[in-house]
Amino acid sequence: MSKSAIRLNKILDRPRLHRAPHLLAMMSLILLASCDAENDGRSPYVTHVRVVTAEMAADLVRASGTGEIKARVESDLSFKVSGKVVSRTVGVGDHVKAGQILATLDPAEQRADIESARASVAAQEATLRMASSVLSRRKALTQTGALSQQELDSAQQEYQSAQNDLEAARARLETANEALVQTELRTDADGTITARNVEVGQVVQPSTAVFTVAHDGARDAVFNVQESALSGTSTPLSMEVTLLSRQDVKAAARIREISPTLDRSLGTVSVKLAIDNPPAQMTLGSAIVADVVMDRTDRISLPWQSMFSKAGKPAVWVVDPKTSTVILRPIEIERYDATMVVLRSGVVPGEQVVVDGGQFLRDQQKVSISEEATQ
Repeated sequence: MSKSAIRLNKILDRPRLHRAPHLLAMMSLILLASCDAENDGRSPYVTHVRVVTAEMAADLVRASGTGEIKARVESDLSFKVSGKVVSRTVGVGDHVKAGQILATLDPAEQRADIESARASVAAQEATLRMASSVLSRRKALTQTGALSQQELDSAQQEYQSAQNDLEAARARLETANEALVQTELRTDADGTITARNVEVGQVVQPSTAVFTVAHDGARDAVFNVQESALSGTSTPLSMEVTLLSRQDVKAAARIREISPTLDRSLGTVSVKLAIDNPPAQMTLGSAIVADVVMDRTDRISLPWQSMFSKAGKPAVWVVDPKTSTVILRPIEIERYDATMVVLRSGVVPGEQVVVDGGQFLRDQQKVSISEEATQ
């Protein structure tokens, strides 16, 4: 036991009336002991903190959305005549060649029209032959003076009328033949059937869409984008589309068309991206994700753990390397990301910012930096 402790015990063992003077002596001893500790070089407790060094890095402002692969050219195929569907040779997903028959109508009505038109042509041809014979006789009689010029003119008018009627009958026959051809619906280009709207036995009207064909060739990535996302005037720096099912299948893209109309039910605008050299895996109807880089700026990003508050505003603890003390400095935040906070101002490159151990710090407090702090 030290001499100070023995002396303190003796004082406490004395009667209470004599303790007061000795208590003062005891306090003096304690103060002297603390002074001795300072003289021994022992320093007060220093908070250990972990820091990161602020660095400028490329800050990419991105946007993304989900869409699908569609053909750049699609056509709706329809019959030009009405009738009952008697056959259908393709379905959705089938690949077709130009000129291939997709469906047919019952041609009974069109064939009857052809027979009627042929009979009309035959009748008009007979009428024309008769009018031609009459005209020839009247020309001969007129030359001999047996008939007047007026009778010759009448014969010429009848002949011309018969010619016109024959041309009209032949035109009706041609129309009837064309109507028969139109009972067979053929595709206009190589492509894939993406929609079918009829079945066998159904009666269709002219111009009713029966099939939709996506033409082979160029492909587009189609997205429905919120109108507010298109309010900016800046042009994206780059665009890339990726298959939703396979993240390794990617292709560069560029804006090809922005619809001028708004889908009122969804509040969106259709945007089409042209895909440069699309991979074979990006087939029609594939779900894709677009990654659009809108802007690039060098900024400082810090972990969420470094955020504190000063007077209700965001702030961070910054270490002064000369004095090893900290100061709570206000900052301006550009935006929040998933794991980082992107700063607009408040910290300069090279400064050390506390990310761990700052919960009980105060301004101008001395700190020590952990060994792993800058790793």
